[in-house]
Amino acid sequence: MMTTIRIRNLLLSGVAAACLMAVAGAASAAGYGGAPIRSPYEGYDAALQQRYEAMADMEAAENDSTDAWAYGNKAVAARDGFLVLPDDPENYNLNPEDTAFAHKIYAHLLSAYLSGAPGAATADMADAQVNFDCWMSDTEEGTNPTRAKNCHARVVETMARISGPDSDVPAAVRAYQKRFAAKSGTAAVDDRPLPVLPISHRMMFKFDSAALDADSLTTLREVVRHANAYPRAAVHVTGHTDRAGDATYNHALAQKRAANVAVALSLRGIKLDRIDEIQLGEDAPAVATADGVAEARNRRVEILIDNR
Repeated sequence: MMTTIRIRNLLLSGVAAACLMAVAGAASAAGYGGAPIRSPYEGYDAALQQRYEAMADMEAAENDSTDAWAYGNKAVAARDGFLVLPDDPENYNLNPEDTAFAHKIYAHLLSAYLSGAPGAATADMADAQVNFDCWMSDTEEGTNPTRAKNCHARVVETMARISGPDSDVPAAVRAYQKRFAAKSGTAAVDDRPLPVLPISHRMMFKFDSAALDADSLTTLREVVRHANAYPRAAVHVTGHTDRAGDATYNHALAQKRAANVAVALSLRGIKLDRIDEIQLGEDAPAVATADGVAEARNRRVEILIDNR
């Protein structure tokens, strides 16, 4: 197998795409060693943009401006069609065990990119890359161990699928999981009573925004708790807007709100195949208004956990 450095250098020398001079809006891609590189995977770029934006929103809601900027910068580069690589483990201060695991996953991610996986396994590759970055960042900081654990679980799940049964990744991640469980011990039991299905939640949004705020993060924790309690239930995520602006714009905004919530749930361990995203825009208001009215109670995402 090629070394990690050689794989990365092949990518950056233009094997994946031709180098372009840095321009306004592409400065984030210039950090990869000079001129930014065009990405050949438009669908993958869009998947990365969505996931990095969701991470940036969560970090901003937690007042972590450094990580919010870093994830947002990656989202901008992906949006503009430039190559966005996973973070290099060399840039993180991890313990020896985590460092060894990170280097193994990093090498496999770069190998998968060179083999064309972003075009064939777009969602899995995007999930693996963003959750890999998330896991390293949260593990280094140590302030959000729950999200670090969930991001790590998603890396394990997606990399095992991408690499296939003949790879050494499945065995490596299983061994790491076993050591992680032994170190972390048994989590405290949440003995609060659970509601019966169907279970509904609502998240509110600011005007013309799809960002998750602190209240949304609190609601997410409850949604995850309930979704985990009913692992066979579907999670319906429906985006809504008020009636300010035109219907086409509002439909797109509702779609972005629903997508951000879906990504946030997936980063917390809820599998995407359980999540049903729906965009109703201004068509189903909680409070009826005339067209053009900016009604705060209509700017929302409704989440319903129910049998399929």
